[in-house]
Amino acid sequence: MSAQKTILAGRRLLVADDESFSRFFVVRMARDLGCEDIIQAVDGADALSQIKVLGDSLSALILDFNMPEINGLRLLKMIRSGEAKVSRNTNVLMLTGNSDFALVGAAMALDVDAFLIKPVSEAALTDRLSKIFSEARDVRPAAEYAAVDIDKAGKLLLSNKPVTTTSAKSGVLLQKTNQSSPAATSAATAVPGTVKMRLDQVAAGSILAENIRGPTGELLLGVGTVLSGRLLNRLAELQSAIKLDYVVVREKR
Repeated sequence: MSAQKTILAGRRLLVADDESFSRFFVVRMARDLGCEDIIQAVDGADALSQIKVLGDSLSALILDFNMPEINGLRLLKMIRSGEAKVSRNTNVLMLTGNSDFALVGAAMALDVDAFLIKPVSEAALTDRLSKIFSEARDVRPAAEYAAVDIDKAGKLLLSNKPVTTTSAKSGVLLQKTNQSSPAATSAATAVPGTVKMRLDQVAAGSILAENIRGPTGELLLGVGTVLSGRLLNRLAELQSAIKLDYVVVREKR
């Protein structure tokens, strides 16, 4: 059996999605990857109850963004801020559909470990799991995660009005507009000292010189954000969905 087929061997996984069809296929793929201990949750409240009981025995959580009672983003915030009675360093993968991009910036501010675009493929699941079990991450102080305003982020899904929030010290900016601002998307390219690069060529530690937006105008990462290796991995996971081929960064001196 290949190493990929045993990536989840001996690990305990929680899968939370209120769509049973989607949850069924994620669970089946996880079993194909060697996981024999899978807990299923039908919504966010069910997931939170399971998390409180199982605690640090959970190797990873796969949470859907949009669930009744408690959504995946709120669960992620509760985990990172220490409210969920589980290690704040718990691995969290977020399931996202095409309508969830208003929440992506907040998830990155909360140090989500991976994004999985629906419908999920086994190749994508394998890739994300390989990363989370090998990728280093230092959890920031709980107060920084508590300061991320996910309520405003959630309202972006329900309103066409511009809403903006910046997470504490993260550099992640969320904004929903009816259309992209030409000044926001092109001004940086005219500024000396910036360079346009393919995403896979950007080095960790580069500083963003042009906003990165979602497909319907959401500002996912703002100018001045330091692109850590983790952030670059998250952007790569979303690359096809947000059609991000190039980014503009400050030239290194």
